Amino acid sequence: MRYRIIILITLFTNTIVLSQDWKQFQNNSEHHGRTTFSIQPNFRVRWFWAGENLTLRNMNSYPGWPDDLNSRPGHNFPLPSSVNFTISGNVQAVAKDSLIFFGTMDGDAYFIRIFDGQTIRKVSLNSPIVSSAAVENNVTVFATLYGDVFGLSVPDGNILWQYSFPKVITIAPVINSNKVFCADHSGRVVALDLQSGSPIWTVELNYPVQSTPAANSNYLIVCSEDMNVHLIDANTGLKLKSQRVHGQSFRDTHPVIFGNMVYVTAVPAPMFGSEWMMEEVMAASTSFNDEENKILDWLNGTSNINYSSRDWKNKYVFTLPDFEQPFQIASGPNDGCGSPPPSMVVDNQNRVLGWFKTRYPTFTNPTVGFGSSYGMDLMSINPTDGRRVRIELGNYAGMWMLESDNLYALSVSGNQIWMRQNFRGTQMINLSNANHTYVQVEAQVRDGGSFYGSNISYFSSEEFIPTNTQTHWQGRIAPSFAGGYIFIVEHYGLVCIERNQ
Repeated sequence: MRYRIIILITLFTNTIVLSQDWKQFQNNSEHHGRTTFSIQPNFRVRWFWAGENLTLRNMNSYPGWPDDLNSRPGHNFPLPSSVNFTISGNVQAVAKDSLIFFGTMDGDAYFIRIFDGQTIRKVSLNSPIVSSAAVENNVTVFATLYGDVFGLSVPDGNILWQYSFPKVITIAPVINSNKVFCADHSGRVVALDLQSGSPIWTVELNYPVQSTPAANSNYLIVCSEDMNVHLIDANTGLKLKSQRVHGQSFRDTHPVIFGNMVYVTAVPAPMFGSEWMMEEVMAASTSFNDEENKILDWLNGTSNINYSSRDWKNKYVFTLPDFEQPFQIASGPNDGCGSPPPSMVVDNQNRVLGWFKTRYPTFTNPTVGFGSSYGMDLMSINPTDGRRVRIELGNYAGMWMLESDNLYALSVSGNQIWMRQNFRGTQMINLSNANHTYVQVEAQVRDGGSFYGSNISYFSSEEFIPTNTQTHWQGRIAPSFAGGYIFIVEHYGLVCIERNQ
């Protein structure tokens, strides 16, 4: 009887884990970017999908699997020198039940089995896909570069419906309350019925939308390229209010709805090599609070410190339903490689977290990279006054290479915050004790490779990285989580990561 109980508990536990889904970009329509379960270090690759006819499966993960995917100096995964597809750098794998969904720039939508990476369906949509899919009930939705949105049945992959926009789409569809929200570069915003694809309402904003909208049951938040943030009634399509912010774009960012607040990230004035920006503000500060005040003054354009300008602002907060800005956030420039500032994320302590430059770090790392005297730290935002709140655990995480121009996209699993960019790979910090793990990097010779003890590296050097059918669509996308596993997307494949037991 004792053994039967153990088996039943194991089966029940597995059922609970497998029920964890990640059904759209950043997991939900409000873009919290979090799930409740944690996966403890250390880590290894479980399987590596490299096309419909090739999935490498780790021999140590399941009996009978044949491939050596254990990372070690000098070892290369047995991947081909080239693949016949390209996955956009703005794609995050989404999951429901036992399947993973994603599309390629070659116009194909894939359904992949979570357990072993087996290709279950390949559906040719004949239009490049450069953003994440979304799935709910028995429908998965793909938006394409040519302006077509498709609803596919799950699991058979039949095309249920198609809706065509006037211009290209570079953002992910969003699903809430049986409605699909999407927008294109003409500024058209549409709510579609999830099951039929029929339009429920349409709004013309007349400027491109390059930021995935956020939605709850009442409101849709859309950022258009005239630098307006729009509050739209999610049920009727009535545009309730718009607020203009500073910046030059919203591309590759996304708003976050949490409680009665909307957190918006904008791309500030471009400045390649901005590691040194705001250094004089840091140097003049005498305490963390003094630094906060000096940054706000500098961002208002009223400071006598060099380069003071409102154009450096990049984080904004609006309240619902009045859509007013209750305060300003002390967030300076961090765009020196031309990439937008990473958007914010919500952890399981209900803190809204983001990157902030500071002279007084407490969490990530007091050591900075090259080109700067002061680094970046992860902090939360006080919802009452907008002040930065440091994470103070008594020790630093020891995260490596934190520069204001080379940051990481964020997602949360349990008590862990995950950080990813394509070049330096994936890192994770435990939010309870600041324990840090360098999870993954493509090649051992890269920053964070063998020297810093990354758990996973696919190749000994960059010469072994497979080539693609198309030029890479650059982006910074955080890991997603489903079925007790971690998923990251490379241009040449989908990677499933598990605990190395």
